Amino acid sequence: MDGKAEASAILRQLRRDGGLTQRDLAAKAGVPQSTIAEVEVGQREPSLTLLSRIAESAGQSIAIRLVPLPRHSAVATANTIKDRLYGNAGEGLSLDIREDGAFRAVLDLKDALRRSNREEFDALTGQAPGLVGDTRWDAFLAAIVEDEAARKVISPPRWTNDPNRFNRPFWYLSKNPRFHTWEIANSPGALIRHGVFAAEDELESV
Repeated sequence: MDGKAEASAILRQLRRDGGLTQRDLAAKAGVPQSTIAEVEVGQREPSLTLLSRIAESAGQSIAIRLVPLPRHSAVATANTIKDRLYGNAGEGLSLDIREDGAFRAVLDLKDALRRSNREEFDALTGQAPGLVGDTRWDAFLAAIVEDEAARKVISPPRWTNDPNRFNRPFWYLSKNPRFHTWEIANSPGALIRHGVFAAEDELESV
């Protein structure tokens, strides 16, 4: 879960439901107006205690519930990438094997999105995945989601525009420089936008 995005949405909803300005909500909660502003624009992730206090001051409460993640959701995919690159799933394996496992996780997400209807697509991508700790993979994941959204002629989720999900300098999927020109010429636009060169043929499941 992207805590900053969730908190931002909650505060906007509180103010909308109550017809409150940021200053009004801050006064009710006994916090500086700058705190409300920072949370709303995603610059600050409040503690659960603070968020609950703000919500209660506006006559509402925060409810937490556990729901299973769809197997190939963006969130689950980011978790798998992180585990295969840095966690127990990649322990004792070479970097090439760990990266291949991460790549397969992205392809599984792509295939699930390709098969999905609009409701399923939203369920798989609506929640922002956590950053995996490597901008290349964060950009790659966002680019795949954006590309599949474009194929369905729907708007991609907002989290795909997070500045942390754009990679510079460009990342070539192939480690062989001889393939780089081919990758440049055959990469989907969404991947290029996010700083990843991966040809269409490289993104097909095998």
